[in-house]
Amino acid sequence: MSTSSVEDFFRRQAHDARGPVDPKRSPGASRRRRLRRRIALAAVLSLVVVVSAVAGTGLLAVHSLTSSVHRIQGITALTAADQPLMPAATRKSKTILLTGSHTLLSGRGNGVLGSSTLPREPSGLIALVHLNAGGQAGAVVDLPPNVLVSVPGHGRMELKQTLQEGGPDLLIRTVEHLTNVRVNDYSVIDFAGIRSVVGAMGGVVVDVPFTMHSDGFTFRKGLHHLTAAEVLPYVRQGDVSEIGREELQSGLIRAILTRLATRRELGGLNTNYRVVRALARALSVDSSMSDAELISMTLKLRHLRGRDGTFVSAPTTDGSPLSGGTSAVHFNRPVTRQLWKALRNDSVAAFARRYPFTVTPLAPE
Repeated sequence: MSTSSVEDFFRRQAHDARGPVDPKRSPGASRRRRLRRRIALAAVLSLVVVVSAVAGTGLLAVHSLTSSVHRIQGITALTAADQPLMPAATRKSKTILLTGSHTLLSGRGNGVLGSSTLPREPSGLIALVHLNAGGQAGAVVDLPPNVLVSVPGHGRMELKQTLQEGGPDLLIRTVEHLTNVRVNDYSVIDFAGIRSVVGAMGGVVVDVPFTMHSDGFTFRKGLHHLTAAEVLPYVRQGDVSEIGREELQSGLIRAILTRLATRRELGGLNTNYRVVRALARALSVDSSMSDAELISMTLKLRHLRGRDGTFVSAPTTDGSPLSGGTSAVHFNRPVTRQLWKALRNDSVAAFARRYPFTVTPLAPE
């Protein structure tokens, strides 16, 4: 697949993400618009669905499932005195640093994890999930795992290496130093656990951007019904670059959320508890996030609609979903400076309109 065709694919997805602008729509278009607006806000909503699914089923169920979400102990960077200060207008915004893993978490027990039991096989997914100060809109910004950055006290290295060098604390400090955006919470989603989620759902539909082969499986370009057995081969693709793998992982999470939203499997009589329990087992959050805060975040995020969420990838000057492999890449600094500024000012949606090539693909409906 040529570089131009890859770019065409993402430009088409960016157009779809923006949607029609004509206010005079047919009833069918209105129904489709309402359907799209049910799609929740990208990867961090994996946390939200765990709580949203049980919000109306009683306090005991809420407490049980929120308590089963793993807690990561000992992250001091989230309370450091030198964390960036946000502008006064956006001081009530919230940013969660989301990473991925291929290793099932251990030490369930009371749901508390020490730093020594963190996943040791990062998936490459690194994203900032930002909830605007008003709580009615937000954004997900994918960060290339192999981008070269300045790391406080360590010189320059690839972003993903900060987890190996200093765990979540060093990654958080690095991202804050890079963006000047305050990170409020940290979360890990385990793709080995996501297999159980996909299995409980009977599979999900993903939009494969180009034909790929991995671990004996072939994923042809176009819509593909992904089974539980295919999850890890899909997100561990060897035929794509690290940038490409991160986008596949982000797209899989979005596909799961799309399926849950469009089939109304969360909440009330239609709740799929097998899925909810699997999601709870696949997630971990920093220990400072209490059950009450999980529920509070859910109440703020559960009503967000597709058009209220913006999904972008921080652009690089080299590397693409197909090219670059595992080699280090470099940020497109003029554009990323505007992106970090947009994060600080709750204006990522405006940034995406100005730089549509940064918009990441949506999941099929």
